[in-house]
This record gives sequence, C-alpha cells and structure tokens, in this order.
Amino acid sequence: MDDGLHLVHLSDTHLTAGGRLLPAGIDPWAKLALALSAAGEYSPDAVLITGDIADRGDAIHADAAKILAEAQFRLGCPIITIPGNHDPSGSIDARFNTTRISTGPHPANTVHEINGLRVIGLDSAGFQQAQGELDAAQLQWLRQLLTGPAPQGTLVLLHHPPLESFSPVLAGRGLRNAQELNSVITGSDVRAVLCGHYHQLGASQLAGTPIFMAPSTAFNMNPLSPTQIVEQPDAWFSALKITADAVLSVPVSSSYAHSPSAAAQAYLSLRPS
Repeated sequence: MDDGLHLVHLSDTHLTAGGRLLPAGIDPWAKLALALSAAGEYSPDAVLITGDIADRGDAIHADAAKILAEAQFRLGCPIITIPGNHDPSGSIDARFNTTRISTGPHPANTVHEINGLRVIGLDSAGFQQAQGELDAAQLQWLRQLLTGPAPQGTLVLLHHPPLESFSPVLAGRGLRNAQELNSVITGSDVRAVLCGHYHQLGASQLAGTPIFMAPSTAFNMNPLSPTQIVEQPDAWFSALKITADAVLSVPVSSSYAHSPSAAAQAYLSLRPS
C-alpha cells in the first residue's frame, strides 16, 4: 500500500421503476451513470455503495445488479453493496457482491479483501423504517471477524450512521444501537465506518473511530433547512485514499470526469425500459 488504496464511496442512488422521476425532475439512473463514469477517473481499487439502491422499494434490483456488474468489469475492481431502508429484505442478494470471500447471517453481510484491506458490509436496513439496527447475530459475527486483524485494517459499511444528524429533520434516524456497535469495534483494527442515509456529506467519530457519510448520487439535503431538498446539478460521491497512517475522504462531483459520455451511455443502456 505504498501509494495507498483508492476507493470510491457512493450512496443513496434511489433508482426508480417505470421511468419515474424523483422530485424536481431528477433522473436517478442518469445520476448513477454519471457517478460511475466519473469514478473511472480514479482507477479505484474498489467501489463501495452504502444503501438505498432503490427508491421506496421499487423492484429495480435485477437491473441495478446488471449495471453494477458492467461497472465492475469496466472499472476492473470489486463493487461492494449493502442495502438501505428503501431496499426490501433480501433484495441485495447473490447478484451483488460477487467478489465476497464470505457471507454472514444475512445475504448482504459480506466480507471482502482489497489488497490487504478488509471490508465488512452490514445490513442495518430495516425496510421502510427510518431508524436502523444491527441484530445480535450480526454483532456476534462482526465480533468474531475482528478477533484477528487484517494486514491493512478494516472498513465497516452500513447504511444508517451510528450518530445523530446535523439536521433536526433527520433526528432519530440513525443507528439505534450505535453503542453496541461501538463495543464491538473498540480496540479492533477498524479504521473507519462508512455510511449514507442522511443525504449529506459529513464526518464525525464514534468514540474515536472515524465515521464518513457519503453524499447521495441522486439528491442532497440542505443541513440548514428543515424540509428543503436541494438538487445538485451533478452526481456526488466521496473519494477515499487509505494509507498506512490515514483515511482521507473528499467529495467529488461527476463533472470531474474528463469525458464521461461513453461510459455513462453504456451504463444507461442497461437501465429498465
């Protein structure tokens, strides 16, 4: 890991069925295609997607899996996906996470190895529930995994941040049992927890463990407004660089891509008609 590992962190794609647009006329499939295209500029070692693949439980997961499989081929790196509260139970199944090295208590609990870095996906989803939770089986599975360190440490992925939102409108929508998670990861080799759900870029810590929240590729909330959805003109994601000494995270707009159209069109050709 001389030059570090380069990761792309996407979240909250909110893909819709039947050509339905999101509020303000947002096309989430086009936003995802732009983000995946821009991700190629980084030559990432992995792409991490932290939930809400679908919007409101829409049955789009088979088509989403095809696009992510194409992206995995084009980018030449693993794509690691966990569910969010908009994804029905079991929808993130064997069609996703095809590079996993093991699976946990639920289909979306997976373990991946990226050049010595261990990535563990957790299912905090709670379909149609704003607040998430990790059940006892997942926590025990995680505890067992962390009894042995990975060469470059561990990243944990979950949808619901294990902390309160900056925005009052999102109060009470994080991970219900954050302290139970903290008791498992404290003293382990976990270098950071990556999550989404709040549709806001953010960073914090859980008793010393860094927490990084990715912006949504679809739309993002104004943290100073109780209701306003602020549409971004570009798809947003986070780019991470992990070195022996640090985990760095920065926001990136899809406009960074030098020539996104060819790859974006390839992804869009796989969207449902």
